[in-house]
Amino acid sequence: MGWLIGIGIVVLVSWLVWASTDIGSGVYLTAYCAHAEGREVSLTFDDGPDPEQTPRVLEVLRRHGVQATFFLVGERAEAYPDLVRQIVAEGHAIGGHSYRHGALFPLLSVRRMTEEITRTRAVLEQLTGQAVRLFRPPFGVTNPMVGRAVKACEVQVVGWSIRSLDTLSCWSRERVCRRIEKRLHPGAVILLHDRMAEADVLLEQLLTTLHRRGYGVRKIG
Repeated sequence: MGWLIGIGIVVLVSWLVWASTDIGSGVYLTAYCAHAEGREVSLTFDDGPDPEQTPRVLEVLRRHGVQATFFLVGERAEAYPDLVRQIVAEGHAIGGHSYRHGALFPLLSVRRMTEEITRTRAVLEQLTGQAVRLFRPPFGVTNPMVGRAVKACEVQVVGWSIRSLDTLSCWSRERVCRRIEKRLHPGAVILLHDRMAEADVLLEQLLTTLHRRGYGVRKIG
């Protein structure tokens, strides 16, 4: 009997971990993770704006005539307002990614989470003069508190279907690009970070791969 209880506990814990760490699980909230149809993918960038890397990423996107979606950290948007305005002026979409992107964001109270979401949205709307309704939770972690905060703020959560792992410093840009290519599928939403060194190099490689594989790119929002 004891071993059955043990198995049950393991199964429950595994399910809870999956429900919280897989943003597409749909357990605590509904996240937009892929297009319904069409041989197109969406490029999404987290954690910016970054004063060194974001302009380089924007230059690559501009040269290829591609638009993306940037999920911006509120305090970084305040620090680099011209970059936020440039992102929007060049036709890209933006969303919130919390105000501080703190490591403990998933453990905050619903009130604190709501404050971070609304504060970031206020910053972005003031800088751009347009409504901001997209939101991506830090780390893609969800739980009942995140679900309640999202509902209270009436934001649309955007997840991903391909996690690039471009934040792993031990991985080369070529390896990251190969990982993305192996997982490519129509309607994919690809997670990238415009704060990482050589983010523009990775983006250049990825866009070349997408073109070779016959994929178009469309922004979310």
